[in-house]
Amino acid sequence: MKFKVYLETLGCAKNSVDSEIMMGQLLADGYVMIADAAESDVMVINTCAFITKAVNESIDRILALAQIKKKNSHKKLIVVGCLSERYRKQLMDEIPEVDVVIGTSDYTQISRCITEIHGKEEKITVLDKRPLYSEKNLRSDEIIAKNKNYAYLKISEGCSNMCSFCNIPKLRGPFRSRSINSIELEFQTILKTGIKEINLISQDSASYGLELDSQENLLNLIRQLLTASSSDFWLRIFYTYPNRYPIQLFQLMAEDLRLTPYADIPFQHIDDSVLKAMNRKITAQKIEKLIDTALTIKPDLALRSTFIVGFPNETETAFKKLLRFVEKGYFSHLGVFTYSDEDNIQSRKMGDLISDEEKSSRRDQLMQAQQGISLKKNRAMIGQKQKVLIEGAYEETDLLLQARNKYQGPDVDGLVLINEGSGTPGAFQMADIVDAHPYDLIGKISESVS
Repeated sequence: MKFKVYLETLGCAKNSVDSEIMMGQLLADGYVMIADAAESDVMVINTCAFITKAVNESIDRILALAQIKKKNSHKKLIVVGCLSERYRKQLMDEIPEVDVVIGTSDYTQISRCITEIHGKEEKITVLDKRPLYSEKNLRSDEIIAKNKNYAYLKISEGCSNMCSFCNIPKLRGPFRSRSINSIELEFQTILKTGIKEINLISQDSASYGLELDSQENLLNLIRQLLTASSSDFWLRIFYTYPNRYPIQLFQLMAEDLRLTPYADIPFQHIDDSVLKAMNRKITAQKIEKLIDTALTIKPDLALRSTFIVGFPNETETAFKKLLRFVEKGYFSHLGVFTYSDEDNIQSRKMGDLISDEEKSSRRDQLMQAQQGISLKKNRAMIGQKQKVLIEGAYEETDLLLQARNKYQGPDVDGLVLINEGSGTPGAFQMADIVDAHPYDLIGKISESVS
């Protein structure tokens, strides 16, 4: 008998890809995936543990599933992912309802674990390091096609940058790249489903191929993917560290319009003393030079970045420097996070010197400055005819369609809200931009794209 499995995913897009791999393997092995935890035989939760807030959310959801299990002791509860890496012993010792703990490198063991745990009372911990991306790691087109609008494609695992505020190397191990051939195979599988947008993700996409053959690097990967198909699609790159960003990508964006004019570069700060304490391996001067080069080559580039405020040595002067930097108006999209003093990061030894109130104030000042900049950039698009990817009905009302243009990434940026005309989800169409808000554009469908 094959069991009914409930799978819940928390955290980032990389976790979503891992869950899709698990789901594909479970379906291939005959398990039935269901959406109701109460009706399942096995409950699997893929967790996040990057910061304390994510840890608490993961624990809350595990405890909620544990309550469901108490009503049926034959159910099994499996915890997968970053929380398993960070707090493996505590999970097994303090939450008795947890039957299996699987680490971030071992989620391909999910079917074996379900088979082994059935009918047994003992717990299982699977935390062995496994080779990256075997044949079993490739997602099936059936799983990929469940989201008909866009897909994420993970090009590497782990991180070796060792930023002092970050615990990713401890949670996901050192940086390991997939081979170009492996990525291209999955890329072709995605295109065959009819999906029009593929988003490359990694902990640091700019480091792709660094530990492999010299010909396997991000620039060559992008070139190979663009030449692998003549079809119409968008290729977008997320999370590229600034110290290794290949500037030739900006020229490639100008030459092949399928590579979106979009650069997601997490600068994290602009003050040199803060950057040094963060172990970011870059200076303010080099950051400014990279931005100037990018906008010279591709003036319409949509630049996305993230910053951390409230880092232990961020003085008022350092923050004001960051605020002035944001006010220059470089960024189309911006995320601002308050420093989180985690128990497994290098900067913990510096202390948590800035109050939560001050951190929040600094975050709000940056976001307020960016809101005006975003509105100005969006208003400049009024009157333009833009190619958009239709996603379907707007989640807040069926009276609008939601779409995105090439400058807007999925899940993190704004939308083009369509208030006139009809569109086909998953298809490219042309839209006239008629109004703008700080984060969203308003458009009407003008024609389809052949």
